[in-house]
Amino acid sequence: MAYYTVGDMLRDVRERQKYSQEELSYGICTPSTLSRIENGLQVPGKKILEGLMQRLGIGDGMNHAYLSKEEMERYELERRLVRCLGREEYGEAGRLASQMEEKLERAARKDYGMKMVDQYVRFAQVMVRKSQGEDAECVFQMLLDIIRITIPDFDGIHIRDRLLTFHEISILNNIGCAYHDKGELWNGVRLLFELKEYIEGHTPGGEEMSVKYPMILQNLSSWMGQERMYSDALALCQTGIDYCIEHGKLHVFPMLLCNKACALAELGQYDLSRQCFGQAVAILQAMNQQERAEQTRKYAELHYGIKS
Repeated sequence: MAYYTVGDMLRDVRERQKYSQEELSYGICTPSTLSRIENGLQVPGKKILEGLMQRLGIGDGMNHAYLSKEEMERYELERRLVRCLGREEYGEAGRLASQMEEKLERAARKDYGMKMVDQYVRFAQVMVRKSQGEDAECVFQMLLDIIRITIPDFDGIHIRDRLLTFHEISILNNIGCAYHDKGELWNGVRLLFELKEYIEGHTPGGEEMSVKYPMILQNLSSWMGQERMYSDALALCQTGIDYCIEHGKLHVFPMLLCNKACALAELGQYDLSRQCFGQAVAILQAMNQQERAEQTRKYAELHYGIKS
């Protein structure tokens, strides 16, 4: 009986998508390591396998039955950390990052899998420092150092033909935001448009990607609005809104509605703008985000004379 191993699966998907071993493994493991995995001569660690699968767009579902107790503990901590950052719960994120750092100190940091865990822990720590008021230029430089752990030749703007993991996309998105924060808007716009095109071109699946894509669109639509490119902002908002509806995602949905409402008001379409502001307020209230709902309501009234 023939057995279809994880190595067979990786090789088959990689070859169907016409990627070389060097392209897929870059920054995650060596091409020779990937070759051994594909040929059944080496069992990949959890982080290496997860990174390879994400770059191939296979998704984030994993069978963790083979993980050690220590690996499972690190995995669960990382999942909690991802959720905290997504919810902007930075106090808890800082605590979890410290726990993961302690576990990393007891592990072999030279291992490729540990390198990727270390990258995300450092990213989380930078996000916590940013929430505490860290200087934008300092945040930018730290994020560059972090992304270069796995993409050492990243020039600050261009992704080129690199394949990306979910965490790399998060870090790159925040590099784009750091450009914006330090007054280099168009560098941020160029980077985020490259990320947008990457996601659309590679169609990677998974829960995390269905959050990251609308977040990138929300940032871009906001920046286009700041530059008075309202038609462009409106198109980006609608793409994000349609995506959120299709995938059942609410986290960024109300912010996209707000951006759409602003663009519509700037274009003189006040009735449609009022509808969007009202929808955003209602969704934020339903999500028990009363403070944001009130801020949105006041913003609409103050800037556009729209009462929702």
